[in-house]
Amino acid sequence: MEPIRGWWAVSAALVIVALAGLAAVPMGTAASPPETGSGSYVVTGADITDVRFGEDGTVFVTETEYADATGTLIGTFAHDLVVAIHPDGTLNFHGKGTFTGTVDGVSGSFEDTIEGQGSVVSGELHGTITILQGSGHLAGLQGRVTIEGIPATGGTYVVEYQL
Repeated sequence: MEPIRGWWAVSAALVIVALAGLAAVPMGTAASPPETGSGSYVVTGADITDVRFGEDGTVFVTETEYADATGTLIGTFAHDLVVAIHPDGTLNFHGKGTFTGTVDGVSGSFEDTIEGQGSVVSGELHGTITILQGSGHLAGLQGRVTIEGIPATGGTYVVEYQL
């Protein structure tokens, strides 16, 4: 039995040395907690590139839509969208785009995806912009922007982000 005790002692000593070694290694910077901000946006224009009609009466509009943001985000969004407007007036949209400007005073740009739904009858729009990749001083930016507004007009947003 003596060899087993010796083996446990050596193993325990190795674990202690390994843990002590890990404690001495810098862990790097911890991620900061998410920041929250808000503001408004105004749709400044759209370039429509295609309009198709579905058999059920749905109209599909392919466009690049531009919007200016103020508040925590100051700059311009450009989104390539497909908007489906259904016969009952509801709509849904999705696409990809970019933002160029500042996020809480830090300049750069980011790529994003956008999706949402709304109604041309009630004038409501709800959506989410997911930040994919930043560049410039916004490299490493992560976050999500929740938008509320009126289709093709503008509205407000809340952004949660980490830089």
